[in-house]
Amino acid sequence: MKKIFTILFILSVLNLYSADLVNKDSASYDISVEEYGTTHTSIGSSTTISGGAPDGSTITIKNTGSKIKVSGGADVIIQNGALSQ
Repeated sequence: MKKIFTILFILSVLNLYSADLVNKDSASYDISVEEYGTTHTSIGSSTTISGGAPDGSTITIKNTGSKIKVSGGADVIIQNGALSQ
């Protein structure tokens, strides 16, 4: 039981530093998130992915080439095909 609480605590702490990825555009985008490996995914128009931008990761929009290194827990915004934080 103690191990379960320890694991849950560690996972909750890791998520504290994950920012949301917010797409304010009316277009969908293919993105990659590089943290410990590369995750390829997409984000729909006017959509938010909770915890989709972990601190220290690099996010790239494949369609536009825009790239950002996430710093802290502030949301990462996609607007006009560009990433900002």
